[in-house]
Amino acid sequence: MTAFVVMSLIAPLMSSYQLRHNWSLLEGWGRLRSLVAWAILGSVIGIVLLVNLPTWAIAIALGLFTVQFTIDRMRRERPAMGERRERRLAPVAGLVGGITNSALGASGPIFGSYLFAIGLRGREFAFGISVVFFIMALVRMLSLAIAGQYAWPLVQLAFVCFFPAIVGQHLGQVYQGRVDPRRFQRVLLVVLFVSSVNMLVQGITQMLRAVNAGT
Repeated sequence: MTAFVVMSLIAPLMSSYQLRHNWSLLEGWGRLRSLVAWAILGSVIGIVLLVNLPTWAIAIALGLFTVQFTIDRMRRERPAMGERRERRLAPVAGLVGGITNSALGASGPIFGSYLFAIGLRGREFAFGISVVFFIMALVRMLSLAIAGQYAWPLVQLAFVCFFPAIVGQHLGQVYQGRVDPRRFQRVLLVVLFVSSVNMLVQGITQMLRAVNAGT
């Protein structure tokens, strides 16, 4: 829980730094408004599910979905989905991503898969995922603040962790333009695959603990 709280303080700063770096792509915000609006609603629903439902069920279901998506994309490149389909799926992706953001603290596999599917690449992808992460981070930080989870020692720890994190992000931005787009796409899919497998493993581990506790 400590790591979760500390990261909730660092995440808005990291995302805002990334946004500033890609601010010239602000015109792309129009494609993300529906996704973000539904993600905020999903975050509220996720808090309710966190209290009333086993989070391992959500983690396993979404982990399986994202693993299948990334494997399929690594096997063959698909064209970006059409505009009409994009508009129809934005609320679904936003709602599900918001739910996982609150219930699991991990929305990257869902949002990343959606942005990749609508054809965002390179800096456009970086801008899109930063917008979503920034707003989701603010929602998470507000929820934790209302719940009284922040204490001064955790704020100090977040302050210490922020500097090496921002240095690493800056180095990534420096080399971003030098990476071949196809290679960047492959690395992105690998990152999505690893994060979804991690979500799946966590879900299975939590399920086994719940089963053992009930026997």
